Amino acid sequence: MKAYIHPASPNCVAVLALARELGAPLATVTVDLFARANNAPEFLSINPNGLVPVLIDGDFALWETTAILQYLATAEGAREWFPDDARGRADVTRWQAWGLAHWQPVLQTFIYQNLFKRLRGLGDADPLIVTEALPKLERLAGILEAQLQRRPWVCGEHATVADLSLGAYLVYADPAHIPLGNFEHLSMWWSRLRERPAWAAAQDGVLRLPNRRT
Repeated sequence: MKAYIHPASPNCVAVLALARELGAPLATVTVDLFARANNAPEFLSINPNGLVPVLIDGDFALWETTAILQYLATAEGAREWFPDDARGRADVTRWQAWGLAHWQPVLQTFIYQNLFKRLRGLGDADPLIVTEALPKLERLAGILEAQLQRRPWVCGEHATVADLSLGAYLVYADPAHIPLGNFEHLSMWWSRLRERPAWAAAQDGVLRLPNRRT
């Protein structure tokens, strides 16, 4: 299998971390997002959305991170990462869907305002937008905090693809000044995730973003 990735993409971190956790051989091709290589016709023929990651397995091209994580876990027979019973699978998928619909969008607000605007030469963060996003962040972080009070991982005693999905955008928590310090169990969960060797190796490229203005 092969994956088209960019090391600074949170979603690519999740996919690379899972491949390392599973010991799955996964060749990688880096798509230079800063040079807009994702808009090249050759890449758009693989993913018309022009986004990474994309997984290639033979003649099967798969985009969308949630689908890729579920596919990798299923293909490798890793039931602990993506259960094969109906309720377990639905629970994991529920949290991945929640992440897409609610968690990631509010994190992206802080990441864009507090980090990527500067990297792209678009000026400082808009304090009004950041202030307005705070109550939503606190409400959603509270939901995750409650889920993690009695379990080490989002869906139970073992990490699943739900943890990878929900943790992905937190790779920018520090540089984007995302205020999660008041959420004890969420913070401990994030520490457990980023201390896993597979995750630590996968997120290495995130910390070396080019400080360019384009």
